Amino acid sequence: MGVGIIRTGKALPKLEVGNQKLTELVDTDDQWIIDRTGIETRHISTEEMGLDLAVAAAKEALGDLDKDSIGLVLVATVTPDQIVPSMGALVKRELQLNNAIAYDINAACSGFIYGLWTAEALMKGHDIKRALVIGVERLSRITNWEDRGTCILFGDGSGCAILEMSDDKPGIISSFVKNYDDVANSLVCDLQYIQTPFADEGHKDMFIKMNGTQVFRFAVGAIEEAMMAVLKKAGITPDDVKYYVPHQANMRIILSAAQRMKQPLEKFQINIRNTGNVSAASIPMALADLMKSGKVHSGDKIMLVGFGGGLSAGAILFEAI
Repeated sequence: MGVGIIRTGKALPKLEVGNQKLTELVDTDDQWIIDRTGIETRHISTEEMGLDLAVAAAKEALGDLDKDSIGLVLVATVTPDQIVPSMGALVKRELQLNNAIAYDINAACSGFIYGLWTAEALMKGHDIKRALVIGVERLSRITNWEDRGTCILFGDGSGCAILEMSDDKPGIISSFVKNYDDVANSLVCDLQYIQTPFADEGHKDMFIKMNGTQVFRFAVGAIEEAMMAVLKKAGITPDDVKYYVPHQANMRIILSAAQRMKQPLEKFQINIRNTGNVSAASIPMALADLMKSGKVHSGDKIMLVGFGGGLSAGAILFEAI
């Protein structure tokens, strides 16, 4: 009995912002951004709420599937539209998924991996036929547009996958998740609650703060650890994997992963050039692009791998249906 990925979906905001536009906001230039990140453009929400993007990606994936067969909705995000109801509950309500249990996961950029890991366990343990796992972010909400070290990196969007229980197909072969203590606070984003008559928590900056060098060092090591862990569990080698779908954080990190695994870059699905880093949405968006490409065939082994704040990392190895 296995849990497989049967469909994927993706949604982007209408507004596309190129590097040249950012030169009007901070001291930078197009080539500097490309050389350091691999990013040329990203999409920014102006009219779309996170829910709009999540629902659009889900509708693309659902197609003509019976909505009543969806028993679980997990939404990975660090930028929900509101605290209560959760994004998962909002998606369930909007799509009229009457039989679904719904809630959110926050594991930053590793969120979609954690969502798949959680969904597989719940599906096997509670006889859930199908699950919808979504990664959605509006990072433009928490980006400091005066900080050239971070504002060049992030974008908005959503991606999702539909999982299905099967008696005769392996689906997810192995998985790995791990948390590491961020003792140096290398990647943080504060939250400012309203002041009360009883306590004053002081001012907090509600935007992403990142030490790029520390995050890079963590990322290259964590990705290798996660990739090797799922390969070892599955008893296969890097060469046995047909395609790799990494978190789209920085082109240099993806290149490092390919070199460490001694794999050609052609095996890595890359869309960071046109999306930037979209946190929990980046892996499912890239996966949707891969599945639409026509390159994937039944039985192909595909690895998803990511890392994020917390610090966190994980990988999922699955066989295409």
